[in-house]
Amino acid sequence: MSLAEVKERLTRLDGWIGEPSDENITDLALLSVANKERVIFLPQAHADLLKDLETRFNTVRMEQASVIDSLVEQIRATGDEIGVLWRALNNSPNHRDEGSVLRIKVPEPKHFQGSRNAKELENFLWDMEQYFKAARIPNREQVNITSMYLGGDEKLWWRTRLTNDLSVGRPKIETWKVLKKELKDQFLPCNTSWLARESLKKLKQTGSCKEYVKDFSSLMLDIQNMSEEDKLFNFMSGLQKWAQAELRR
Repeated sequence: MSLAEVKERLTRLDGWIGEPSDENITDLALLSVANKERVIFLPQAHADLLKDLETRFNTVRMEQASVIDSLVEQIRATGDEIGVLWRALNNSPNHRDEGSVLRIKVPEPKHFQGSRNAKELENFLWDMEQYFKAARIPNREQVNITSMYLGGDEKLWWRTRLTNDLSVGRPKIETWKVLKKELKDQFLPCNTSWLARESLKKLKQTGSCKEYVKDFSSLMLDIQNMSEEDKLFNFMSGLQKWAQAELRR
């Protein structure tokens, strides 16, 4: 494109746009002034906005701190109340009883099969009393608990006794003391001491000295009123000759 053509096109462009009017010049001047004012006041507006946001943030933070303090105080008060309740619960007799049963595994007594053997019956009664103490069985439950450990002839006797008591209007056995007496009357031989003395006369050492001492001591448990001199005489009489001679040396 030549210079003449460029000039011609600029001339046509001026013709299209035309000369700017005084009104347009004034508008542009006012717009420029307004923009300058906006630029001047913009930093101040920004600073005011930041200050307002900071004020609101501090207010919210103080409110949150107040709520948190209130919650902490409520939690502390609740913890104190729970502590009081726990101490009261731990000090109650029922809780101590239940806690002991739960924490300790108490061995259960062996069943008694109704053997008319004084030692077996006495051991059973003693085991039951120890079980009552260790397991903290209430007095009102001791008879029912004991009936669960009866077997053989003894269980049959107990069932029959319950039926007979009901049919004849006899008072039920409801205490351990009464039940223990009834068991002894029913299954403990009345001539236990006599039978033990008869067995003592027949006792002879046939094995080791240890076995003889065990058998002798077992019989003596059923003999309550023998003097020490008679005990020694019976003990020596049952020993083998060599053992007697050894002890007399």
